[in-house]
Amino acid sequence: MPHLVARYFFKMALKMRLKKSSPMSKSQGHGDDGTRFSYEMLKFRPEWQFDDPDTGAYYRSGVIPGELFFTSLGGDVQYKVVQKAVPFIERVFADGMFRNCDYARIADYSGVTKAAINARILYARTINRLNAANNCHSAVTYICGASHLIRTMLRIFSRVVTQRFVFVESVDEAFQHLNSGGSASELAESDEVVVTRSEIDDFAAMCGHFLFEDKDFSCSGNNYLALDHPLNELYKIIEVFHNDLRDLQKKEKEQRREIEAALEDARKLNERLAEEKRNVEEKEQVQQGLIEKLKKARTEAESANKAKSEFLANISHEVRTPLHAVIGMTELLIETKLDKEQRYYADTLYSSAEILLLLINDILDFSRIEAGRIDEEKEVFDLRQLFLDIIAVMKERASCKRLVLIGNLDEGVPDMVYGYPGYLKQVLLNLIQNAIKFTYRGEVTVTVSVVSETREEVVLKTSVQDTGVGIPQEKQHLIFQPFTQIDASSTRKEGGTGLGLAIVKKLVTFMGGEIQVESRETEGSNFSVILVFEKVDKESVHKSPEGATGMRADPKNSNVPESATEEQLVLLVEDNTINQKVAQAILEKMGYKVDIAFNGAEAVEALRQKKYGLVLMDLQMPVMDGFKATEAIRNSGQDFLNRDVPIIAMTANATKEDWQECIRAGMNDYIPKPVERKVMMDMLQRWLPLTDDR
Repeated sequence: MPHLVARYFFKMALKMRLKKSSPMSKSQGHGDDGTRFSYEMLKFRPEWQFDDPDTGAYYRSGVIPGELFFTSLGGDVQYKVVQKAVPFIERVFADGMFRNCDYARIADYSGVTKAAINARILYARTINRLNAANNCHSAVTYICGASHLIRTMLRIFSRVVTQRFVFVESVDEAFQHLNSGGSASELAESDEVVVTRSEIDDFAAMCGHFLFEDKDFSCSGNNYLALDHPLNELYKIIEVFHNDLRDLQKKEKEQRREIEAALEDARKLNERLAEEKRNVEEKEQVQQGLIEKLKKARTEAESANKAKSEFLANISHEVRTPLHAVIGMTELLIETKLDKEQRYYADTLYSSAEILLLLINDILDFSRIEAGRIDEEKEVFDLRQLFLDIIAVMKERASCKRLVLIGNLDEGVPDMVYGYPGYLKQVLLNLIQNAIKFTYRGEVTVTVSVVSETREEVVLKTSVQDTGVGIPQEKQHLIFQPFTQIDASSTRKEGGTGLGLAIVKKLVTFMGGEIQVESRETEGSNFSVILVFEKVDKESVHKSPEGATGMRADPKNSNVPESATEEQLVLLVEDNTINQKVAQAILEKMGYKVDIAFNGAEAVEALRQKKYGLVLMDLQMPVMDGFKATEAIRNSGQDFLNRDVPIIAMTANATKEDWQECIRAGMNDYIPKPVERKVMMDMLQRWLPLTDDR
């Protein structure tokens, strides 16, 4: 094998001959105006120039369009350098500098320190490709300032580039030859080369050592490496091949080590991933188990919450039903002629019934709040009127304890705001009731003032200050906790469930406000609530009448008689006989005529037979409940004498959901049991006012 390689290079050396350069055509030697080519005529564009910052190598191109392609190379020209330079060379042709023409090339190698053979082959093939793509041909290339080794390398693959090389010492010499239009010869070498067989054998052996053994040889000690020896340059080429081969082998070893290291890392990573996967799967199983437990717990909690709500609703209904009779009959009793002792008993009975009703309301409200069912929507309301109504209602209760209730409303407080009127009313009533409850002499002062305001919002502070017993400093942190009394002993003066302030705290928090307390024992307390309200243009507000429960009636479902001359006949739909007697007595004492139906089916039939001015409809009844009866009345044809009769729900189911369901069924208003006579009167005057002759 070494002999075959040596003979191949030796044969190539024997074929190297001197060639005469042919004269160039006019288009290759001169411009159209007859001027001579010069370096100054070259065009150099920045986008054609390449400099490699990593190696210091460079490719710099200049052109005389269609005539001459000049390239200056420098540095260590390796394969990767040429790869980077190719796009810059392609740009020269892409800019249309050489198309459909024959042109000459000048390549300045004076700055080249080293040039790899594979780099030269890539460069030559690039030029061939670009020539073919642009229908061009480079007839001759002048190689300037190349070393003997580079010249020998270029001779070897001169056939690859399909062009003739002319070797000159400098760029000036290349331009002189172009401008002369004459011929030029390569370096003269004898066609008759005498090489002995022993020299060929030595050369072959040396090639074998260079190419196939990992040894570092130096050619300087060989006798036949003199510059004039025929095998001199071939030895240098073999040395270049040897160096390139060693570099490739070194890179191959480095790459193999890197691959092995990468494979080892990948193996370890796969092991870690497999372990992580197992851990994740175990965690997922645990999480899935937890999720299933949470789902089960949630289902159980929802069931328990539902059962709790249903239980409280049933308790509320069952307690309110007899309480309705107690309060209603007591009110009727108080209005009769009673002696002093009887009136005392009746008043005590009425007060106790009211306290019981308040306790039931507190328990129901707290259970709804704890269940997260705080769902009242914001609405526009008259803040000043709400405040005045609350003060008016609570003044009577304060006067019963010989207390003075004072209401102060700053002038800057706006009339109309956007907020939660129902919850605000509940908060203020609770605070004022508490103040009256724990004050035995003196006064209770309620003040509403402006803290700050912008164009869109106003921050209001409502203070309820009393001169009561006060709260000890060490117990003030307990007052907003549910079921907590400051004095929980059996000898405490005032009763209660301890839910009032807990409800207030939760409602204030829901409305986005805060509540604070300042108190000294025996000196009184001051509760302050700070809330933010949106301002409303008073002129653009359309006020709708407010129902007896503090909820506004829906104008779409309000069928108020246009006059008070309609038949003043009320249909009372109630299955409980005691409640029938209470409601009938209250209505008749007000001056209304009353018919009674024991269930929804009887009510539907009664409305077919007689024209009623108003229907008081219970919800829970046998045969047909109040919802179905209302739907039957509203959705029927012309069977009813007054299909649009106002239907008022009167039930012990006192939740907001009940009210909404009533409206959806087609009812007009809602009044909860137990019904106070004044509340009943206000509702009837709104929907079925009595005529003057009544």
